[in-house]
This record gives sequence, C-alpha cells and structure tokens, in this order.
Amino acid sequence: MKPRLVADENTSHRMVTACRQIEADFPIAHISDWREGACLSLKDPALLMTLREAGLVVVGFDRASLPMHAGDLTREGLGHAGVILFRRSVPAVAYGKQARLLVRFWHQASDWDWSDRIEYLPSHGVEMR
Repeated sequence: MKPRLVADENTSHRMVTACRQIEADFPIAHISDWREGACLSLKDPALLMTLREAGLVVVGFDRASLPMHAGDLTREGLGHAGVILFRRSVPAVAYGKQARLLVRFWHQASDWDWSDRIEYLPSHGVEMR
C-alpha cells in the first residue's frame, strides 16, 4: 500500500490501525513509520514542504498552527499537498470515530485536487456516527 495520507505525530497510531481495520489497504501511514521517522519533530512549515514533495496529505488535530502555516506556504507560492483536520467535536481518543470519518471522507475526496486544500472533519455530508 502506497500512502496518500500521513497522520501527524500528535495523532495516535491507534487511529491508523482503526482505519486499516475498516479497510485493510487504506492508504495511510503514521509519520513515525513513514521514512523511518525521519520527519518526526519537524516544524510545521518543513513538514508541509516535505509532504508536498512526496504528494502526501497530512491528517491531524493541530487546528491552531497547521492551517496557519499551510496558508502561509500557499500565500508565499510554495504551497502544500493538503491538510485534513479533525474538528474539536471529535475527541482525540475516539480512534474508531476518527477512522470512520476519515475513511468515509477519503472515499469521496481521494480524487480531488489536494494542492493547497484544507478540510475539516466532520465535513458537510459526512455523518458523525
């Protein structure tokens, strides 16, 4: 499985595992597993640029700084490969809920142009069960 999504270091491995329990070949990796963890502890701008070069969309909870840095990169003309963030209504320990939201959403959104796109889950049209 080639990943298209990368869970950031503040997102639990349990969410990645839950995604794969729903769909065995779901295209997600945890940042600590991708490139042998070489990108752990990178600052947001460096992480977003590295993921842009690899064509990977980052998934996480960092609603404070990640969208700000992604927007800065877009305004500077550097861009990013996409960001998916869980809204505050999704608890950080609700791994099953996170996985269900992400897997359902990705089935709708995987073919979108993700360049410079930021999406929040749950999004309109995705149920929160």
